[in-house]
Amino acid sequence: MYLAELHGKLSSSIERMEDILTSNVFSFFKYSSREIFLKGYLNKLGFSISNQEAIEAEFKFWPRFEENTEPDLVIIVGDYYLLIEAKYFSGFGAETKKTKAQLLREIEGGNLEANNYGKDFKLIAITADHCYKENKFKIIPSDFIPHFKWTNWQSVSSFLYNILESGRKIKKQDKDFALDLYNLLDKKNLRDFQGLNSLYNISAFLKSYASVFFEARTAKFRGDFIGFMHSLSFDKKITPPRKTVFLSGRKKMFTPLLQLGKLKYIETPIFYKEDGNHD
Repeated sequence: MYLAELHGKLSSSIERMEDILTSNVFSFFKYSSREIFLKGYLNKLGFSISNQEAIEAEFKFWPRFEENTEPDLVIIVGDYYLLIEAKYFSGFGAETKKTKAQLLREIEGGNLEANNYGKDFKLIAITADHCYKENKFKIIPSDFIPHFKWTNWQSVSSFLYNILESGRKIKKQDKDFALDLYNLLDKKNLRDFQGLNSLYNISAFLKSYASVFFEARTAKFRGDFIGFMHSLSFDKKITPPRKTVFLSGRKKMFTPLLQLGKLKYIETPIFYKEDGNHD
């Protein structure tokens, strides 16, 4: 599916489906080297798990709770029961006359299932937003907030980028798999801004210059405007005019034009003069 979508072989309606995106991303975490990718990603989200716990993690895609509640994914790993609800273009289901809001139903169902497993229940919401949108999660009860975590698809892209650029020894098939997923997220405009910190790593290769601006005096070829001071630097300086340079009927030099009838006298001034006596 990765390659088909990367090469534009899927319809736009399928590419916009969040179930396809969820499957692509978390199938990668399920089938790649878990001690590197799954463990690293969950650690980044704040969940501490061991290599062995990552290897033994159980993935349940689209499990069914009561009231036809169907979260996107449950990962049972270590001490955690992680319920993941992923959104791409759509929003979270609102309350209806017959059912509670989607997130409330998932909290109730997730709590029940986590207790059955004897695990610590956490709800993870994934959206395509670049920042946390409080209005999307105002339905969540205040006492449940410590068990709630928001993240975005861009953080997956950032995580993959850092792994691929780290120089860490990774199996070729895992590296190819990760690179395909990264390129897919990039194609979907789900790549986050990396910041300027990455430039500090290459500071040793950067040279310092006294000036980074164009030097007109030493350039042999130039086409940009370099200013009046340089372009008009003649031996004899230009003397500023002492009188106005605007057309005036009082000047004899314009008399021929007046005789042709092409110019008309204007009795009132054409420029605005500010009166300092007015507020």
